[in-house]
Amino acid sequence: MALKKETKPVKAAKAVVKTAAKAVKTVKKVVKEAVPKKAVAAVKGKAVTEAEFNVFSPASGAVAVAGDFNSWKPVALKKNKEGNWSGKIKLSKGTHQYKIVFDNQYWETDKANPERIPDGHGGENSIRRV
Repeated sequence: MALKKETKPVKAAKAVVKTAAKAVKTVKKVVKEAVPKKAVAAVKGKAVTEAEFNVFSPASGAVAVAGDFNSWKPVALKKNKEGNWSGKIKLSKGTHQYKIVFDNQYWETDKANPERIPDGHGGENSIRRV
């Protein structure tokens, strides 16, 4: 008999936990639907915008973008039939430094963008303002 008395509170506690879990899930869903991602990012101080990068290089086997916005880890761009490479990268509000990476080894400034800043190694980085 003592066993039955102990199971009732445990069952009741499990029911409360289950109900609370459902409530939390519902609240998360409502918040997610009601608040746009851009607004959440802006509240965190990181308003996000998609920036498009375009490079014409028909002879390249691979083209990527690397910058302070992705810890200088190259992100591949996609090539079309004409030899144009393009891609969108999410950037926070502010000024960002970057380079174009050709064939996974040649790091160069963006020839289509005249805005530059010294890179601290005797060269330059391109600048993207958001």
